[in-house]
Amino acid sequence: MARKKDRNQDDHDMITVPGRLERLRANFDEVAANDPTAVTIDTDDRTPGELADIITRHLTEPST
Repeated sequence: MARKKDRNQDDHDMITVPGRLERLRANFDEVAANDPTAVTIDTDDRTPGELADIITRHLTEPST
């Protein structure tokens, strides 16, 4: 979030509303655990371009 230049109300609430970030993370963890197509991507310290490259690589990998 520190590098994000277009913060909005949802971003603000995610950080300031007690429990909001934890609930969001728990939701993502649950989806990842139950969806065999889910891919967890570490976004920390990544630029938008780097994230796009990572996502593109995942999308172009053959399915198993």
